[in-house]
Amino acid sequence: MGRRPVDDMARLSVRVPRGRQGIWETLRALTAGGASASLPEILDGSAEAHKSTIRTYLRCLEAAGIVAREEGDGVRYRLLRDPGPEAPRLRRDGSPAQHSLGTEQMWRVLRMASALDARELAVTASTEEHPVALDTARAYLRALDRAGYLAVVEPGRPGHKVGTGHLTVYRLINNTGPLPPQIQRIKAVWDQNLRAHVGEGVIEGREHE
Repeated sequence: MGRRPVDDMARLSVRVPRGRQGIWETLRALTAGGASASLPEILDGSAEAHKSTIRTYLRCLEAAGIVAREEGDGVRYRLLRDPGPEAPRLRRDGSPAQHSLGTEQMWRVLRMASALDARELAVTASTEEHPVALDTARAYLRALDRAGYLAVVEPGRPGHKVGTGHLTVYRLINNTGPLPPQIQRIKAVWDQNLRAHVGEGVIEGREHE
């Protein structure tokens, strides 16, 4: 397929996040209508500053069968299938990243549930192929709580004997959309629906959660 016109490239000057989400949004825009895109074009259209990051992600997408690499007048990339606006979270071999699937499952449960604690979230969000650990659910709830997505329905309390005490019960109060908020390495929450960081970074967890 052909290159995108220069005026189409100019319209890609909207602000996009860095990292894989920004690369993916730029790639989708550049290849709309069956067009193809080169690595330099993706670099120019996204907020990502490093070619190596883009190249690595394109290899993941190629391994997953989402993009095709075309040789000719330079190397270009074309979408074979479009899984949607959320950047596919992939390992280097193209297989889905299990952590991202767990996050998607937890967010889906939170949007449907009236109130739950970390243990209930872990159990409900788990599947046979992709189980969610209690610690994972606890960390996700803590981060969302700090960012203002949740309200505490019942504070947790420690038990002095086995079977006593309980975990904090939360309720979702800020449902921004279907895409799961991502907890980044700095423990900040990136909301893909709002395209913004929400709340402050999580440094330490709250006790008895």
